[in-house]
Amino acid sequence: MSVLTFLSDFGADSHYMASFRGAMYKAKIELPFIEITSRIEPFDIVEAAYLSSMVFSDFEDGSIHILATNVVATSYKGHLVAKFNNHYFLAPDNGILSLIFGENFNNYYLIPTASYEQKIQNVYLPFITKLLQNQNLDEIARKADKIDTKTRIHPVRDDKELRGTVLFVDHFGNSYTNITKDEFESFVSDSDFKISLSRHSIVESISNNYSDVREGDPICYFSDHGYLVAAIKKSSAEKLLNLRKYKPLIVQKV
Repeated sequence: MSVLTFLSDFGADSHYMASFRGAMYKAKIELPFIEITSRIEPFDIVEAAYLSSMVFSDFEDGSIHILATNVVATSYKGHLVAKFNNHYFLAPDNGILSLIFGENFNNYYLIPTASYEQKIQNVYLPFITKLLQNQNLDEIARKADKIDTKTRIHPVRDDKELRGTVLFVDHFGNSYTNITKDEFESFVSDSDFKISLSRHSIVESISNNYSDVREGDPICYFSDHGYLVAAIKKSSAEKLLNLRKYKPLIVQKV
């Protein structure tokens, strides 16, 4: 079943989320509503795009995903809708969608609005109503000629070192990087390696799960969505290893 998801930096205790859901019910939009998170760091479209790219494909094709990060009380030229991998995405024209789709994606449409509107439900909900009636974007929206694009933070490498970046830290202090399993395996190949988590903490193997290490030990593994994660069993890599957002994580051949 297709759903409507919502990802934002509104905060867990904000009235913005309640206001949106109330307007959704008033508009009689009957799609199941799933809030992915409202705890994105304020204004951080990189973190929001990273999380969305990890989870959107877990939902049924045809699902609609709203990305409301860095949107409240911020003025934009407009709001965008795009269809990507059989999913629909709605977001302000602030570059966030290009961080999910890549800079070469150019099939964006403008969500029709008469003027700047601070309450995004007044922009998105009427459009979603139209989208549920007609999924052909060419018939309900105008193609966007020029949009705001941002460049993804990619790992960098040479013959000896693969340098990634922490882009998200979860509730347990586990640090998720932008290094994919394919990138890691391509770099390491058959070589021995070490992953430097801090000046005094090094991991020399990839674990399958937390049962591979003792409580308090550092661990590296690949998430269900294929990204390298650094953690400490039953503790916080963010706090104990200083692996906070945008810190580097280095893989070296030995």
